[in-house]
Amino acid sequence: MTQSDESTGFIVKASSAGDSQLRTMGLRQGFEELVVDLADAFDFIPASVTLFSLHNGTRFMVLLGSQGDLDVVLAEAMEGGSHVVTIEVSGIPARRSLDGLGCLAGVAATAAQLFYLYWMITDSGAGFTAELQMWSIMIFALLVNLGSFAYLLDDETDKNHPFRLWIRPLHRRAAMLILSPFSGEVLPLVACKAFGLDAPIRSSTRDGIVKYGWFMMVAQDLMVLLVMWGLHTGETPAPMDTIPLTAISLTLFSVLLNLPRRVSHFVLGSCDAAYREKEELADDAKISFFAAQKIGASKSASPVKDRPEAARAPPPMSKRSPSSAALTNGGASKPGASPPQAMSSSCRSAAPPKQRPVTPVGKGSAQGGKAKGGKSTKSML
Repeated sequence: MTQSDESTGFIVKASSAGDSQLRTMGLRQGFEELVVDLADAFDFIPASVTLFSLHNGTRFMVLLGSQGDLDVVLAEAMEGGSHVVTIEVSGIPARRSLDGLGCLAGVAATAAQLFYLYWMITDSGAGFTAELQMWSIMIFALLVNLGSFAYLLDDETDKNHPFRLWIRPLHRRAAMLILSPFSGEVLPLVACKAFGLDAPIRSSTRDGIVKYGWFMMVAQDLMVLLVMWGLHTGETPAPMDTIPLTAISLTLFSVLLNLPRRVSHFVLGSCDAAYREKEELADDAKISFFAAQKIGASKSASPVKDRPEAARAPPPMSKRSPSSAALTNGGASKPGASPPQAMSSSCRSAAPPKQRPVTPVGKGSAQGGKAKGGKSTKSML
Protein backbone atom coordinates (compact mmCIF):
# COMPACT_ATOMS: atom_id res chain seq x y z
CA MET A 1 0.00 0.00 0.00
CA THR A 2 1.40 3.41 -0.93
CA GLN A 3 1.69 6.29 1.43
CA SER A 4 -1.04 8.29 -0.30
CA ASP A 5 -3.50 5.45 0.25
CA GLU A 6 -2.83 5.17 4.00
CA SER A 7 -5.59 6.49 6.24
CA THR A 8 -4.89 9.02 8.99
CA GLY A 9 -7.65 7.70 11.22
CA PHE A 10 -9.84 10.79 10.71
CA ILE A 11 -13.30 10.80 9.15
CA VAL A 12 -14.36 13.55 6.75
CA LYS A 13 -17.99 14.68 6.58
CA ALA A 14 -18.35 16.80 3.44
CA SER A 15 -21.32 18.69 2.07
CA SER A 16 -21.92 21.03 -0.87
CA ALA A 17 -24.40 23.81 -1.46
CA GLY A 18 -25.70 22.27 -4.67
CA ASP A 19 -25.99 18.74 -3.27
CA SER A 20 -28.19 17.83 -0.33
CA GLN A 21 -26.47 14.49 0.26
CA LEU A 22 -23.73 14.28 2.91
CA ARG A 23 -20.56 12.44 1.88
CA THR A 24 -18.56 10.52 4.49
CA MET A 25 -15.09 9.15 3.75
CA GLY A 26 -11.77 8.40 5.37
CA LEU A 27 -9.09 11.06 5.31
CA ARG A 28 -5.97 10.04 3.44
CA GLN A 29 -2.57 11.59 4.06
CA GLY A 30 -2.04 14.89 2.29
CA PHE A 31 -4.12 17.88 1.25
CA GLU A 32 -3.98 17.02 -2.47
CA GLU A 33 -5.48 13.57 -1.86
CA LEU A 34 -8.33 15.22 0.08
CA VAL A 35 -9.06 17.60 -2.82
CA VAL A 36 -9.09 14.75 -5.35
CA ASP A 37 -11.39 12.61 -3.20
CA LEU A 38 -13.88 15.43 -2.68
CA ALA A 39 -13.79 16.39 -6.37
CA ASP A 40 -14.62 12.81 -7.32
CA ALA A 41 -17.34 12.59 -4.70
CA PHE A 42 -19.15 15.77 -5.82
CA ASP A 43 -18.15 15.58 -9.52
CA PHE A 44 -16.19 18.84 -9.48
CA ILE A 45 -13.16 19.91 -11.47
CA PRO A 46 -10.22 19.37 -9.04
CA ALA A 47 -8.54 22.70 -9.90
CA SER A 48 -11.72 24.62 -8.98
CA VAL A 49 -12.38 22.97 -5.60
CA THR A 50 -12.52 25.31 -2.57
CA LEU A 51 -12.71 23.88 0.96
CA PHE A 52 -13.98 25.33 4.24
CA SER A 53 -13.63 23.49 7.55
CA LEU A 54 -15.76 23.90 10.66
CA HIS A 55 -13.85 25.46 13.56
CA ASN A 56 -14.61 23.58 16.77
CA GLY A 57 -14.37 26.62 19.05
CA THR A 58 -16.23 29.33 17.15
CA ARG A 59 -18.34 27.02 14.97
CA PHE A 60 -17.43 29.19 11.94
CA MET A 61 -16.37 27.90 8.53
CA VAL A 62 -12.66 28.65 8.02
CA LEU A 63 -10.82 28.43 4.70
CA LEU A 64 -8.86 25.21 4.25
CA GLY A 65 -6.40 25.86 1.43
CA SER A 66 -3.08 24.18 2.12
CA GLN A 67 -1.35 21.32 3.88
CA GLY A 68 -0.50 23.59 6.81
CA ASP A 69 -4.17 24.47 7.29
CA LEU A 70 -5.07 20.79 7.25
CA ASP A 71 -2.42 20.03 9.90
CA VAL A 72 -3.83 22.77 12.13
CA VAL A 73 -7.38 21.43 11.72
CA LEU A 74 -6.27 17.90 12.61
CA ALA A 75 -4.34 19.14 15.66
CA GLU A 76 -7.37 21.09 16.90
CA ALA A 77 -9.61 18.07 16.39
CA MET A 78 -7.23 15.87 18.37
CA GLU A 79 -7.10 18.42 21.19
CA GLY A 80 -10.89 18.40 21.34
CA GLY A 81 -10.95 14.60 21.46
CA SER A 82 -12.62 14.23 18.07
CA HIS A 83 -11.59 12.43 14.90
CA VAL A 84 -14.27 13.93 12.64
CA VAL A 85 -13.59 16.86 10.32
CA THR A 86 -16.56 18.74 8.85
CA ILE A 87 -15.86 20.29 5.44
CA GLU A 88 -17.95 22.33 3.02
CA VAL A 89 -17.01 21.95 -0.67
CA SER A 90 -17.62 24.27 -3.59
CA GLY A 91 -16.39 24.24 -7.17
CA ILE A 92 -17.20 24.06 -10.88
CA PRO A 93 -19.10 20.94 -11.95
CA ALA A 94 -17.13 18.62 -14.17
CA ARG A 95 -20.19 18.00 -16.33
CA ARG A 96 -20.15 19.94 -19.58
CA SER A 97 -23.68 19.46 -20.78
CA LEU A 98 -23.24 22.33 -23.23
CA ASP A 99 -20.61 20.32 -25.12
CA GLY A 100 -23.02 17.45 -25.58
CA LEU A 101 -25.91 19.71 -26.54
CA GLY A 102 -23.73 21.65 -29.01
CA CYS A 103 -22.55 18.46 -30.70
CA LEU A 104 -26.08 17.10 -31.02
CA ALA A 105 -27.25 20.45 -32.43
CA GLY A 106 -24.47 20.30 -35.03
CA VAL A 107 -25.40 16.73 -35.97
CA ALA A 108 -29.05 17.71 -36.37
CA ALA A 109 -28.14 20.77 -38.47
CA THR A 110 -25.91 18.74 -40.82
CA ALA A 111 -28.57 16.05 -41.25
CA ALA A 112 -31.18 18.72 -41.99
CA GLN A 113 -28.86 20.31 -44.58
CA LEU A 114 -28.48 16.94 -46.32
CA PHE A 115 -32.26 16.62 -46.49
CA TYR A 116 -32.38 20.18 -47.83
CA LEU A 117 -29.94 19.20 -50.60
CA TYR A 118 -32.20 16.29 -51.52
CA TRP A 119 -35.17 18.66 -51.57
CA MET A 120 -33.25 21.05 -53.84
CA ILE A 121 -32.57 18.29 -56.35
CA THR A 122 -36.11 16.85 -56.41
CA ASP A 123 -38.71 19.52 -55.59
CA SER A 124 -37.23 23.01 -55.48
CA GLY A 125 -36.53 23.56 -59.15
CA ALA A 126 -33.25 25.31 -58.28
CA GLY A 127 -30.64 25.96 -60.92
CA PHE A 128 -27.45 24.05 -61.52
CA THR A 129 -25.28 26.68 -59.80
CA ALA A 130 -27.19 26.53 -56.50
CA GLU A 131 -27.13 22.73 -56.49
CA LEU A 132 -23.39 22.69 -57.23
CA GLN A 133 -22.71 25.11 -54.39
CA MET A 134 -24.72 23.02 -51.96
CA TRP A 135 -23.02 19.81 -53.11
CA SER A 136 -19.58 21.36 -52.66
CA ILE A 137 -20.36 22.65 -49.17
CA MET A 138 -21.76 19.37 -47.92
CA ILE A 139 -19.00 17.17 -49.39
CA PHE A 140 -16.34 19.47 -47.95
CA ALA A 141 -17.99 19.48 -44.50
CA LEU A 142 -18.42 15.70 -44.35
CA LEU A 143 -14.83 15.00 -45.42
CA VAL A 144 -13.30 17.55 -43.05
CA ASN A 145 -15.32 16.31 -40.07
CA LEU A 146 -14.45 12.68 -40.77
CA GLY A 147 -10.76 13.41 -41.38
CA SER A 148 -10.33 15.55 -38.28
CA PHE A 149 -12.07 12.91 -36.15
CA ALA A 150 -9.78 10.17 -37.48
CA TYR A 151 -6.67 12.26 -36.76
CA LEU A 152 -7.77 13.27 -33.24
CA LEU A 153 -8.89 9.75 -32.39
CA ASP A 154 -5.52 8.32 -33.44
CA ASP A 155 -3.62 10.98 -31.50
CA GLU A 156 -5.74 10.56 -28.37
CA THR A 157 -5.52 6.78 -28.49
CA ASP A 158 -1.75 6.93 -28.88
CA LYS A 159 -1.08 9.39 -26.03
CA ASN A 160 -3.94 8.66 -23.64
CA HIS A 161 -3.99 5.15 -22.22
CA PRO A 162 -7.23 5.52 -20.16
CA PHE A 163 -9.04 6.67 -23.31
CA ARG A 164 -7.66 3.67 -25.19
CA LEU A 165 -9.22 1.41 -22.58
CA TRP A 166 -12.51 3.35 -22.67
CA ILE A 167 -13.08 2.86 -26.43
CA ARG A 168 -12.43 -0.89 -26.40
CA PRO A 169 -16.14 -1.83 -26.50
CA LEU A 170 -17.32 -2.03 -30.11
CA HIS A 171 -20.55 -0.13 -29.62
CA ARG A 172 -18.70 2.98 -28.40
CA ARG A 173 -16.42 3.05 -31.42
CA ALA A 174 -19.35 2.42 -33.77
CA ALA A 175 -21.41 5.27 -32.28
CA MET A 176 -18.48 7.68 -32.53
CA LEU A 177 -17.81 6.67 -36.14
CA ILE A 178 -21.46 7.16 -37.12
CA LEU A 179 -21.64 10.67 -35.64
CA SER A 180 -18.18 11.84 -36.79
CA PRO A 181 -19.12 12.97 -40.38
CA PHE A 182 -21.96 15.16 -39.07
CA SER A 183 -20.02 17.08 -36.39
CA GLY A 184 -16.44 17.78 -35.42
CA GLU A 185 -17.21 17.73 -31.68
CA VAL A 186 -17.72 14.02 -31.16
CA LEU A 187 -14.85 13.72 -28.67
CA PRO A 188 -16.15 16.55 -26.45
CA LEU A 189 -19.55 14.85 -26.61
CA VAL A 190 -18.27 11.52 -25.27
CA ALA A 191 -16.33 13.35 -22.52
CA CYS A 192 -19.07 15.72 -21.33
CA LYS A 193 -19.86 13.47 -18.31
CA ALA A 194 -23.55 13.79 -19.03
CA PHE A 195 -25.87 11.02 -20.18
CA GLY A 196 -23.30 8.50 -18.90
CA LEU A 197 -20.58 9.70 -21.33
CA ASP A 198 -17.37 9.88 -19.31
CA ALA A 199 -14.54 9.35 -21.80
CA PRO A 200 -11.22 10.51 -20.23
CA ILE A 201 -9.96 12.74 -23.02
CA ARG A 202 -7.24 15.33 -22.40
CA SER A 203 -8.25 18.91 -21.71
CA SER A 204 -5.95 20.19 -24.47
CA THR A 205 -7.80 18.04 -27.03
CA ARG A 206 -11.18 19.29 -25.92
CA ASP A 207 -10.08 22.95 -25.86
CA GLY A 208 -8.54 22.68 -29.34
CA ILE A 209 -11.68 21.16 -30.85
CA VAL A 210 -13.98 23.78 -29.35
CA LYS A 211 -11.61 26.66 -30.08
CA TYR A 212 -11.17 25.94 -33.79
CA GLY A 213 -14.79 24.90 -34.36
CA TRP A 214 -15.56 28.38 -35.69
CA PHE A 215 -13.81 27.43 -38.95
CA MET A 216 -16.40 24.78 -39.80
CA MET A 217 -19.15 27.09 -38.63
CA VAL A 218 -18.09 29.63 -41.25
CA ALA A 219 -17.31 27.09 -43.97
CA GLN A 220 -20.50 25.07 -43.49
CA ASP A 221 -23.32 26.81 -41.64
CA LEU A 222 -22.73 30.33 -42.88
CA MET A 223 -22.29 29.22 -46.50
CA VAL A 224 -25.41 27.06 -46.34
CA LEU A 225 -27.42 29.99 -44.96
CA LEU A 226 -26.19 32.18 -47.82
CA VAL A 227 -27.27 29.57 -50.39
CA MET A 228 -30.69 29.30 -48.72
CA TRP A 229 -31.05 33.07 -48.66
CA GLY A 230 -30.29 33.37 -52.34
CA LEU A 231 -32.61 30.50 -53.26
CA HIS A 232 -35.61 31.72 -51.28
CA THR A 233 -35.28 35.49 -51.87
CA GLY A 234 -34.29 35.68 -55.55
CA GLU A 235 -36.30 36.66 -58.60
CA THR A 236 -38.11 33.31 -58.58
CA PRO A 237 -38.04 32.32 -54.89
CA ALA A 238 -38.41 28.66 -54.01
CA PRO A 239 -41.41 27.70 -51.85
CA MET A 240 -40.97 27.39 -48.09
CA ASP A 241 -41.92 23.82 -47.32
CA THR A 242 -41.37 21.76 -44.21
CA ILE A 243 -37.84 20.66 -45.13
CA PRO A 244 -36.52 24.21 -45.85
CA LEU A 245 -38.05 25.57 -42.64
CA THR A 246 -36.59 22.71 -40.58
CA ALA A 247 -33.13 23.08 -42.15
CA ILE A 248 -33.06 26.83 -41.61
CA SER A 249 -34.30 26.55 -38.03
CA LEU A 250 -31.79 23.84 -37.00
CA THR A 251 -28.89 25.63 -38.68
CA LEU A 252 -29.69 28.91 -36.93
CA PHE A 253 -30.11 27.10 -33.59
CA SER A 254 -26.70 25.43 -33.97
CA VAL A 255 -25.04 28.74 -34.83
CA LEU A 256 -26.62 30.62 -31.94
CA LEU A 257 -25.77 27.86 -29.47
CA ASN A 258 -22.17 27.19 -30.50
CA LEU A 259 -20.97 30.62 -31.62
CA PRO A 260 -20.51 32.23 -28.14
CA ARG A 261 -18.80 29.12 -26.76
CA ARG A 262 -16.38 28.78 -29.67
CA VAL A 263 -15.54 32.48 -29.89
CA SER A 264 -14.86 32.69 -26.14
CA HIS A 265 -12.61 29.62 -26.28
CA PHE A 266 -10.75 31.07 -29.24
CA VAL A 267 -10.19 34.47 -27.60
CA LEU A 268 -9.18 33.01 -24.23
CA GLY A 269 -6.94 30.43 -25.91
CA SER A 270 -5.19 33.13 -27.93
CA CYS A 271 -4.65 35.27 -24.83
CA ASP A 272 -3.36 32.27 -22.91
CA ALA A 273 -0.95 31.38 -25.72
CA ALA A 274 0.37 34.96 -25.84
CA TYR A 275 0.79 35.02 -22.05
CA ARG A 276 2.69 31.73 -22.08
CA GLU A 277 4.95 32.98 -24.87
CA LYS A 278 5.80 36.12 -22.89
CA GLU A 279 6.36 34.04 -19.77
CA GLU A 280 8.76 31.76 -21.63
CA LEU A 281 10.65 34.77 -22.99
CA ALA A 282 10.88 36.23 -19.49
CA ASP A 283 12.19 32.92 -18.13
CA ASP A 284 14.81 32.75 -20.89
CA ALA A 285 15.90 36.31 -20.17
CA LYS A 286 16.11 35.55 -16.45
CA ILE A 287 18.22 32.45 -17.10
CA SER A 288 20.54 34.43 -19.38
CA PHE A 289 20.88 37.18 -16.74
CA PHE A 290 21.80 34.73 -13.99
CA ALA A 291 24.21 32.93 -16.31
CA ALA A 292 25.94 36.22 -17.14
CA GLN A 293 26.16 37.07 -13.42
CA LYS A 294 27.66 33.68 -12.66
CA ILE A 295 30.24 33.97 -15.43
CA GLY A 296 31.19 37.49 -14.26
CA ALA A 297 31.54 36.31 -10.67
CA SER A 298 33.79 33.42 -11.69
CA LYS A 299 36.01 35.76 -13.73
CA SER A 300 36.33 38.25 -10.86
CA ALA A 301 37.13 35.47 -8.38
CA SER A 302 40.12 34.18 -10.39
CA PRO A 303 41.66 37.08 -12.39
CA VAL A 304 44.45 36.32 -14.84
CA LYS A 305 47.64 38.12 -13.78
CA ASP A 306 50.23 39.06 -16.40
CA ARG A 307 53.81 38.26 -15.59
CA PRO A 308 56.26 41.20 -15.64
CA GLU A 309 58.35 41.58 -18.70
CA ALA A 310 61.53 41.23 -16.68
CA ALA A 311 60.49 37.70 -15.73
CA ARG A 312 59.52 36.88 -19.29
CA ALA A 313 62.81 37.92 -20.95
CA PRO A 314 65.99 37.80 -18.83
CA PRO A 315 68.68 40.34 -19.75
CA PRO A 316 71.35 39.18 -22.23
CA MET A 317 74.59 37.83 -20.82
CA SER A 318 76.74 40.41 -22.62
CA LYS A 319 75.06 43.40 -20.95
CA ARG A 320 75.34 42.33 -17.34
CA SER A 321 76.89 44.90 -14.99
CA PRO A 322 80.04 44.23 -13.01
CA SER A 323 78.04 44.12 -9.82
CA SER A 324 75.80 41.38 -11.14
CA ALA A 325 78.84 39.45 -12.35
CA ALA A 326 80.35 39.75 -8.95
CA LEU A 327 77.19 38.50 -7.32
CA THR A 328 77.00 35.50 -9.61
CA ASN A 329 80.63 34.60 -8.73
CA GLY A 330 79.83 34.31 -5.08
CA GLY A 331 80.32 37.93 -4.10
CA ALA A 332 84.12 38.06 -4.77
CA SER A 333 85.64 40.10 -7.55
CA LYS A 334 88.91 39.46 -9.39
CA PRO A 335 92.10 40.90 -7.94
CA GLY A 336 92.84 44.33 -9.29
CA ALA A 337 89.28 45.06 -10.23
CA SER A 338 87.74 48.13 -8.63
CA PRO A 339 84.54 47.56 -6.67
CA PRO A 340 81.38 49.02 -8.13
CA GLN A 341 80.75 52.63 -7.18
CA ALA A 342 76.95 52.33 -7.13
CA MET A 343 74.62 49.44 -6.46
CA SER A 344 71.22 49.03 -7.99
CA SER A 345 68.17 49.54 -5.85
CA SER A 346 67.32 45.88 -6.04
CA CYS A 347 70.74 44.90 -4.77
CA ARG A 348 70.51 47.41 -1.90
CA SER A 349 67.18 46.07 -0.83
CA ALA A 350 68.34 42.46 -0.92
CA ALA A 351 68.86 40.84 2.48
CA PRO A 352 72.48 40.18 3.48
CA PRO A 353 73.59 36.57 3.37
CA LYS A 354 73.38 34.62 6.58
CA GLN A 355 76.82 34.21 8.26
CA ARG A 356 77.90 31.32 10.33
CA PRO A 357 78.85 32.23 13.91
CA VAL A 358 82.48 31.52 14.74
CA THR A 359 83.68 30.77 18.26
CA PRO A 360 87.16 32.17 19.00
CA VAL A 361 89.85 29.69 19.84
CA GLY A 362 91.97 29.64 22.98
CA LYS A 363 95.06 31.59 23.92
CA GLY A 364 97.79 29.66 22.29
CA SER A 365 96.34 29.58 18.78
CA ALA A 366 98.64 30.56 15.95
CA GLN A 367 97.88 32.82 13.00
CA GLY A 368 98.00 29.96 10.54
CA GLY A 369 95.45 27.91 12.48
CA LYS A 370 97.95 25.54 14.20
CA ALA A 371 98.21 25.10 17.98
CA LYS A 372 101.21 24.30 20.11
CA GLY A 373 102.69 21.01 19.34
CA GLY A 374 101.98 21.33 15.58
CA LYS A 375 98.34 20.13 15.79
CA SER A 376 95.50 22.04 14.13
CA THR A 377 92.49 23.17 16.06
CA LYS A 378 88.92 23.53 14.81
CA SER A 379 86.48 26.24 15.75
CA MET A 380 83.62 25.12 17.93
CA LEU A 381 80.29 25.91 16.52
